Amino acid sequence: MEDIVKLISQKENRKLEFKRDLPSLDKVVKTAIAFSNSQGGHLIIGVDDSNQVVGISEANVTQYEEIISSAIYDNCYPTILPEIFSVKVGKHYLLACYFYPSSHIPHYIKAKGKLESTYIRVGASNRVASQDVIETLERQRRHVSYDTVLNHEVVYKPGLFNAFDVRISEMLHQVPNLAMYEKLKLIKQESGQYLLTNLGILFSNKKHDYFPLVKIECARFKGVSTQVFLDQATFDDDLIAAIEGSMEFIKRNIRLGATIGEIYRENRWEYPLSAIREVVINAVVHRDYTIVGSDIKIAIFDDMIEITSPGVLMIDKDKLGLGYSELRNPNLGNIFKKLNIIEQWGTGFEKIQEALLEYPDIQLRIDDDSAFVQVRFVKKEDTRVIQQMSLLEKPKEGINEGINEGINEGINEGINKVVFLIQQFPGQRLPFYQSKLETSIKNLERWISALRAERKIEYRGSKKTGGYYVL
Repeated sequence: MEDIVKLISQKENRKLEFKRDLPSLDKVVKTAIAFSNSQGGHLIIGVDDSNQVVGISEANVTQYEEIISSAIYDNCYPTILPEIFSVKVGKHYLLACYFYPSSHIPHYIKAKGKLESTYIRVGASNRVASQDVIETLERQRRHVSYDTVLNHEVVYKPGLFNAFDVRISEMLHQVPNLAMYEKLKLIKQESGQYLLTNLGILFSNKKHDYFPLVKIECARFKGVSTQVFLDQATFDDDLIAAIEGSMEFIKRNIRLGATIGEIYRENRWEYPLSAIREVVINAVVHRDYTIVGSDIKIAIFDDMIEITSPGVLMIDKDKLGLGYSELRNPNLGNIFKKLNIIEQWGTGFEKIQEALLEYPDIQLRIDDDSAFVQVRFVKKEDTRVIQQMSLLEKPKEGINEGINEGINEGINEGINKVVFLIQQFPGQRLPFYQSKLETSIKNLERWISALRAERKIEYRGSKKTGGYYVL
């Protein structure tokens, strides 16, 4: 019930669709297929486009459920089995249909066939999948990543991996050979000859022939729009060099030594570089290389840095930072791990959040409601969370006095970090937040108590399953 109420407050997106009343069965079937071929999602009947609950007749609930179940069962292949249930919100009845992300993809309409009626979710709409997307879905079903697929046009010859060989020699102090290339999935033997995989092409001197837009485009714009360029660069050599070049471009176009208020006593970059680097690496490792008409873009504005990568998130956005990991290009990730560019799977987002703890003036935003993932590091209008919140108007001895003076580093930074953590990880309890902070449970309880007293945060739910939320 609580989940449905939360969903109703959201806009329609890649995992959520509203209908005022029972839609045509054709639309129901397309939505069922699109959600199942993607990351799953909810179809909620009884809510209009403006998020107003209008409800459906109680007498129609059971009938609608049977109609929807029959339409999906009769028309979809392979079979889709949604979870359908009714919910009462206030005086209104809603019908909710949840479609699980499927392991039997691609799904399509039986009568029309795979090529004409395989639907996917793009933003808040259902789209017919292209041949390339269908092939991607089929590889996902077989657990075959695109980076391991052979290119039968490119036979291995000495010298194809010159730049990669130099990097292996310098970073690993090893002499590359055929056995290493094969172990790293750069080549594979077939019919008595070695062929390059897509991963091999990405690291070879054939990359520009087959992946001309595998590059990173960087731009610094004047103001907050894209009308005027101040600086621009393209990095289209090997993937690792592109990451390094992009980070140098970013450092060239952001400030060093910005001191904000009295909290920060040391010079620092305008944005958390370690977090940005992690996002750029993720953009390269997780990008969808089947999308050949787009590149990775880094845009720097006066108020934010925006990093855009082709492809959607492989896992639910809500699971980021919780240890979940699913690599779109696992063999590319393996090379990056071998070269110590990335460490343990599933820890990247946690590192980003930890870096942002030192930047309460920067907000992380992630948009994955289209065919691209956009990560933004956005400056808050007021760079000091304490000033913005006007905490503890009447000073008290100890903690209140320290906050109002703005010079007690432990209290000020502690308050900032607690607020930021609760914003980024809502619904957690004290042990979780303590694990992210280098402080005692007693200090954390004091900060939490002060924030609750000022009605800046609140605890929702039971003692065992509830958590804290920013108001």
